[in-house]
Amino acid sequence: MPIGMIEIIDQSDKEIKAWSDFVKSSSAATIAHQIGWKQVMVDGLNHRPKYLMALKDSEVTGILPMVIMKTWWQRKYLISIPWIDYGGIIAHDSESEELLLDAAIQTAKSEKVDFLELRSVLGAGRNLPTRKDKVTFLLNLNHDPEIIWKGFDAKLRNQIRKAEKSGLAVEFGGKELFDSFYKVFAHNMRDLGTPVWGKKFFAAILTVFSESAQIVLVRKSDEVIGAGLVLSFKDRLYVPSASSYRSAIKDCPNHALYWAIIKKGCELGYSFFDFGRSTWNSNTYNFKKQWVSEPTQLTWQYYLERSKEIPALNPANPKYDYLIKIWKRIPLPIANILGPKIIRNFP
Repeated sequence: MPIGMIEIIDQSDKEIKAWSDFVKSSSAATIAHQIGWKQVMVDGLNHRPKYLMALKDSEVTGILPMVIMKTWWQRKYLISIPWIDYGGIIAHDSESEELLLDAAIQTAKSEKVDFLELRSVLGAGRNLPTRKDKVTFLLNLNHDPEIIWKGFDAKLRNQIRKAEKSGLAVEFGGKELFDSFYKVFAHNMRDLGTPVWGKKFFAAILTVFSESAQIVLVRKSDEVIGAGLVLSFKDRLYVPSASSYRSAIKDCPNHALYWAIIKKGCELGYSFFDFGRSTWNSNTYNFKKQWVSEPTQLTWQYYLERSKEIPALNPANPKYDYLIKIWKRIPLPIANILGPKIIRNFP
């Protein structure tokens, strides 16, 4: 029987189970392939999902989560998937992979998007325009965090000790810690010159992934000076968002936060800690390289429908330098209102 294709539209219990069972069974599945992100993209960002499954004899042989983003300047992008580092096609065989890629390209044509972006580690088999300026850092965990500690160099260990000597305390929790997390996160994003993702978006993540998402706070005395969002999937912990006040950097709150998560991951039996993506040789790249010496290459592939070149819709693009300088000067309350309306237009 030839492989067929269906699009998940109504998100029935049967479709959700079929998708989730495939993700559970596939070693190539990433955190971004969970069906819950479909709802997050609708509720949190008001984007339109296009989730495709390849089927053979009623069995799922491949999946592709995609999201159509329409900007306020009337451009459209097809992304697999926005915000998070991963996505793309996962399939049991090359026939299913080809079918899903063809369907994605057809969707890009019919929706008249500028481009299709597939975020993955290895990439699809077909020769497509590719970006390789993004990496992530995967730390192998161990049941004994002392073994990991001994693998760190002296400088990193001293920074973690400095956080401890500064009297920093780390707290794990759920939605009840969200406002404290967002206060630090929004302040830091403004200071970096980057529009902040909205409360509605993070609330959707904490609701949809209520059993796996956690908020982590770093306190000095009674003041929260650092915070992060931790997600879990299969054998790994993942931190897509973490921030601290620049005024508190001397106390090493980021080191306290990451070391606490790593120790917790060891205690709970996870195999990997994923620091999240960075651009080669950026500030975040250099920070994460202290913890993991060898980065893991990310492969983002493109089908260019209306665009003539691979897009560079990110703060590292020099053309945004002037806007970043302006954003850093915007009063925080205004930045928190305008930021979510702007950033939802960028994948």
